[in-house]
Amino acid sequence: MNMKANHIFCLLSSLIPLLGVMILSSCNKPDRFESDVYAEPNSSADVSSGVGVTALRLDGKPCKRQIDWEALYQSGLKKYGIDDFSTESLIRLMDSEIPTVRYFSASLLGHRQELSAIPRLEKALGDELLPVQRAATKALLKIGNRKGIKVLQDFCQKASREFEQGNHRNTVDMSDALQVLAEAGEVSAIPYLRLLVGYDRSWGVRVTAVRSLRKLYEKEPGVLADIASALRDQHPQVRTEAFEILRAVYDSYAGDKQKSK
Repeated sequence: MNMKANHIFCLLSSLIPLLGVMILSSCNKPDRFESDVYAEPNSSADVSSGVGVTALRLDGKPCKRQIDWEALYQSGLKKYGIDDFSTESLIRLMDSEIPTVRYFSASLLGHRQELSAIPRLEKALGDELLPVQRAATKALLKIGNRKGIKVLQDFCQKASREFEQGNHRNTVDMSDALQVLAEAGEVSAIPYLRLLVGYDRSWGVRVTAVRSLRKLYEKEPGVLADIASALRDQHPQVRTEAFEILRAVYDSYAGDKQKSK
């Protein structure tokens, strides 16, 4: 293994006593936990203050259940009486006065990787609501267009300044934006994620921050220390998330080390 791999392996090895304690207490792990990965707008939310978000819940480990995104996005539009899901219709719906309709339309266009929708999705980066901007950014990323990254980075920079001043009104939105940046491999998200790992008002935000850091550790192995810090979190689900991530990384490097012998 190279020097970087050895450094990571040593870091994880030093955590083994603490991981062992968590294994012994695994019988107290919750059977279910909240998954912010699959958060989608709640059509019953008060859209006057933005697109509401409801997190779906999964059994067992995250990311195991297959989601039919096409059906999910169409279902969100059907609640508004929409039954035409052609590309032309979805592009027109991006001009809807209803934020949730704009959100689902952008998401569906991105899911289908509709190249003809790029101009309208780029326009949506200037939408008045961040959830729509975020949906447009994710859609464009799926098509290979990274123009929305700067929009989310600017928002996180502003929201982090407010956060450090004690104003947490945009913290959840910042968490959602950072998920997108992490999925895009943007290490610029790391300083903001480190802030959220210590956010004591929402364990859900902390879980999301830990997961987002996990997506960036190949580019910046130092984030494993931040994930390890969550092993002492006050909430069991945050501790469990950190434990599962560190165990998976350790198992991977242990396997590589064994093969190299």
